[in-house]
Amino acid sequence: MKSRMNIPALICIAVLSTVTSGCTSSSYGNSFTPVQTNQAPNQYTLKIYTGGFAGPEYAKKDLDVEAKKFIALHNEYIDYKIISSSFQLIPSGVTFIVEFIKES
Repeated sequence: MKSRMNIPALICIAVLSTVTSGCTSSSYGNSFTPVQTNQAPNQYTLKIYTGGFAGPEYAKKDLDVEAKKFIALHNEYIDYKIISSSFQLIPSGVTFIVEFIKES
C-alpha cells in the first residue's frame, strides 16, 4: 500500500523533469540570410528552432551567440539590434530579423 502512494509522485516527477529538460533552442547550422530588399542592406533573418516550452527568450540566447559569431567574421559590424521576431508553433521556432550596425 505504501508503494502505491509513491507511484503518482514518481510519475509527476518524471513528467516534470521531461518537460523542463526539453526547453532547448538551436539554429541547426542555419546562418544569417540577407533580407531581400534594397532599403535594408544590413538586415538579415535567422530562424532559431525551439523545443519543449522554450520560447522567444531561449531563442534570443542562441541568436546572441550566432550574431556574435557573425560579427567576428565580418569586421565592418560592431553590434546588432533585433528589428522583429515571429514565433511559429510547428515547427517550433522564432524567426528574427536583425540589423547589424556598422562602425561610424
